[in-house]
Amino acid sequence: MTRRQEIIKILEENKQTAQQLANYFQTELKEIIEDLEHIEKSIKPRKLKNLPANCRKCNFVFRERSKIKKPSKCPRCKSEWVEAQMFFIQ
Repeated sequence: MTRRQEIIKILEENKQTAQQLANYFQTELKEIIEDLEHIEKSIKPRKLKNLPANCRKCNFVFRERSKIKKPSKCPRCKSEWVEAQMFFIQ
């Protein structure tokens, strides 16, 4: 089973951040982001969904964000205390 197939199986069962997946596979975050971008296109008609990232300081929610990578800082309060988005397959 390839890493992408394993990621699909994991995301069908529970929600994970890209960093959690990188830690699980002991690889670079950049590689996992590339895998998630590929998976998003290849699993149709199912969809790669996410719970949006949010700022832990002011509770700003990044609803309109389409990038898979975690935001670096909050646009409202400029805090870098941002919780990463969670991915799952539905």
